[in-house]
Amino acid sequence: MLLQLHPGLMIWTVVTFLLLVVILRAAAWKPILSMLQAREDKIRADIEGAEQNRKAADETLSKIKAQLELARKEANEIVAGARSQAEKVKDGIVEEARSEAQKIVVKAKSDIELEREKTVQALKEQFAELAVLAAGQIIGQTLKPEEHASLIRKTIGEIS
Repeated sequence: MLLQLHPGLMIWTVVTFLLLVVILRAAAWKPILSMLQAREDKIRADIEGAEQNRKAADETLSKIKAQLELARKEANEIVAGARSQAEKVKDGIVEEARSEAQKIVVKAKSDIELEREKTVQALKEQFAELAVLAAGQIIGQTLKPEEHASLIRKTIGEIS
């Protein structure tokens, strides 16, 4: 007998339920809906903000990549310029060294030629003195210093 229908109880249950729905609708339903709407708006705003932040991050990342690529190009240009400059400096140093070596060779040749001429002149003078001494001993007379110098000059002129 538990499952007996009582029409009065059923009416009061329906009335109580409807009354509870009206009270809940007036008192709780609107705040719950407004709270849910606010939460939905906040979530939507957060999603839009996250999307905007993602777009901004993507733009910033692309700008950074572009700047990095530009920096790489500039670094490569600087390195290429430095290599070119170093090559020019090296070529200049090599050319300067060659020029300096050529000057040293020319000066050495000049010094050698000068020394050779001095040596030849000294040999001529010694030869002339020996020739005059030998001639003097053969002739048996001694020459005066003026005659001796004149004879040396004459002999050197004949040798040249």
